[in-house]
Amino acid sequence: MKKILMLLLPFVWIVGCSSSSEKDINETNVAPAQEVSEDTEETASDPSGTKETYLNKLNEIEVSLKEFDKVYESGTQTDMNQAKSETFKRWDEALNEIYGVLKEQLSESEMEDLKIEQRDWIKQRDKIAEEKSKEAEGGTLEPFLYSSALADLTKERCYELVNNYMK
Repeated sequence: MKKILMLLLPFVWIVGCSSSSEKDINETNVAPAQEVSEDTEETASDPSGTKETYLNKLNEIEVSLKEFDKVYESGTQTDMNQAKSETFKRWDEALNEIYGVLKEQLSESEMEDLKIEQRDWIKQRDKIAEEKSKEAEGGTLEPFLYSSALADLTKERCYELVNNYMK
């Protein structure tokens, strides 16, 4: 039962995220989610997160994504689409964790400004991803390009939030 949930959870997550974009990425298959470690859950609610701690966490994500290198070199397009979707998922989880820590660290007015900035950033991210995916509209590469843009932009945003806002 747990394995079935782990397989379905990323799909449900992507379907839920697609509401912020007109792009239907339901065609994209997603690799099974990895279990969230206990220390990740603790850190998300721990306002004592520091820049150094989170820069290390982001580096760990980058290292973990090397597992997909062979897929990108010799996998099928479906495998590459799944790997890129998983890449985006990992960066998005990190972004949400960072945002949660910032809610605890920033003043109310700073957080309100960040919320507005974040909403605008999400709209812009989704727009850019859609534009990039149009290069292969209707083809098997389309979901890869869409997820790739989402992953790259979300990764950049993670570093931006840590470097510019985290204490």
